[in-house]
Amino acid sequence: MAARLDRALQKANVSSAKAAGWLDVSEHDVQFWRRGITVPPLAAFNRIARALDIDPHWLCTGQAIHAHTAN
Repeated sequence: MAARLDRALQKANVSSAKAAGWLDVSEHDVQFWRRGITVPPLAAFNRIARALDIDPHWLCTGQAIHAHTAN
């Protein structure tokens, strides 16, 4: 999860400080999440995904959710 979060933040050109401001947490919290030292709480996790316009399931698991269509 940490590598995906770090990659998504880098791709969006978002610093740890900026993400911390969005989430009302410390910059150190975000840096720890990016390094895999700690994991963001669920509420912060979902806000990160929304802010970066990425799938929270992918962020968590690395797997995309595919919609199944009925035949």
